[in-house]
Amino acid sequence: MRQRVTIFAFYLLVAIGAASQCAQAVNLTVNCDRHESIRKALHLLATTNPQGPNTITVSGSCKGNFVIKSMDRLTLITKKGASITDRSNGSLAVVDIEDSHSVTLQGFTINGAGVSCNTASVCYLTGNTIQAGGVGIGGGSRAFLESNVIQDGGGSTVSDGSQMFSSTDVFQGNGQGVALQEAYFEASNSSFLNNGVGILASVSNLLLHGGTISESIGNGMTLLGGSTAVFRDGATITGNGGNGVHLEDASFAGFQSATVTGNLSGLDVDCAPQFTITHFVARTGGITNCIEPTSASRLKAVE
Repeated sequence: MRQRVTIFAFYLLVAIGAASQCAQAVNLTVNCDRHESIRKALHLLATTNPQGPNTITVSGSCKGNFVIKSMDRLTLITKKGASITDRSNGSLAVVDIEDSHSVTLQGFTINGAGVSCNTASVCYLTGNTIQAGGVGIGGGSRAFLESNVIQDGGGSTVSDGSQMFSSTDVFQGNGQGVALQEAYFEASNSSFLNNGVGILASVSNLLLHGGTISESIGNGMTLLGGSTAVFRDGATITGNGGNGVHLEDASFAGFQSATVTGNLSGLDVDCAPQFTITHFVARTGGITNCIEPTSASRLKAVE
């Protein structure tokens, strides 16, 4: 076993040395089923070539919790469906990205405590299945998600001035599909299915292009603390156990193009009594108690 690890480390050092001499990208492979180490590969790259570009191609069933700190232009990718499973019993992220830019995680199954993108990092998550954990974005970071499935855990949390952009992702079976606190979220054709709450936002801004929020236990979307949500390109919010969209505390919802119908509380768009605002709510086709000026909407308030 020790000889195999030593040989693996030697080849990593040779690859890095050759790439440094030729001023080219470093491309490494790690096969966890052969007891090769993602941690060792990351440590060597962080020591010798932290600015990248670097690529680590991973295969097999991996276990551990990995920190990527102060590294740029790094890609972790699997072509054969590799998995990474938490070893910390939920106390640490499986992949923790800190103070790093243009870090890509592509094609993995992540089991356990999920992925963290923090400390002004820029992260790209593509084609992953993240389960029993979630994705956390904080510290002014930006995350770009595409074609991921985030399920059976904490969903995605975005906080502290961070931004998340989602395209064709599926958030399902989570306590909250997406939870926002002082953050920005933009989604294009993503789905929020069978969560406790589809989207929960406080002091945040949202833009939804299309997509579906359905079958939440509670509200499809809850807007608190002066949050703003704009719906475009035929977003659909239906079949949720509470309201389709619930607004409180000076929040605003603008329905440029959306269908909000068939939610089970009796109200599809619910304006709580204190300082809520909607625009073009009549376009949703649903039942509402929201009041708008005649010039903005011809729908009368529900008595």
